Amino acid sequence: MVRKAVLLVMVGLTAGTVVGRATSTALGAQATVTIPALSRLSVLGAKDSGREIPVAVEIRAPVPDRSGPIELRQAVTLLVRSNVPWTLVVRSSDLSFPGVVEVRLGRGEYRPVGPDGLVLATGRPGVHEIVLDYRVNLGEAGWSGERLLTLIYAVEG
Repeated sequence: MVRKAVLLVMVGLTAGTVVGRATSTALGAQATVTIPALSRLSVLGAKDSGREIPVAVEIRAPVPDRSGPIELRQAVTLLVRSNVPWTLVVRSSDLSFPGVVEVRLGRGEYRPVGPDGLVLATGRPGVHEIVLDYRVNLGEAGWSGERLLTLIYAVEG
C-alpha cells in the first residue's frame, strides 16, 4: 500500500510538471548582429593607419647615373587588415610626372604609377604583409639632387 501511494505521488508530480509546461507560454526574441566592413592600411612599424595613407621615400644625392633608373628594393612594407575581401591601390601624388615611379610586388614586373591609380593586390579577409620595390626613372623627370617621392596607398573593400 505504501508503494502504491508513493507511486501515485510520483506520477502526480510528473503529470503536474508536464501539464505546467504545456500550459506555459514561451516568448521568443530575434536579434540581428551586423558586423561592419573594416579595412585598414598601415606601414610596418608606424602607428598611423587608415583607408588611405601617404608614403614618402627620400632619394638622396648624389645619384650615380641620372640617365638610368634607380631601384629601391623593399622600399616599403604595408600591412592590410581587413574583415572583407580588399583591393590595394596606389597613385602618385605628383601629377607633373606620371609614370616616373614604378612599383613591383614580390618578383613581379614593375608597373608605372600614375595619378589615376594602379591596382597592386587583392586579397581575402585577414592580415596581410605586402613588400614593395620601387624603380624611379630620374632622367625622365629631369630630377637632380635630393627628391622626396610620395605615393598614396588606399585599401578598398
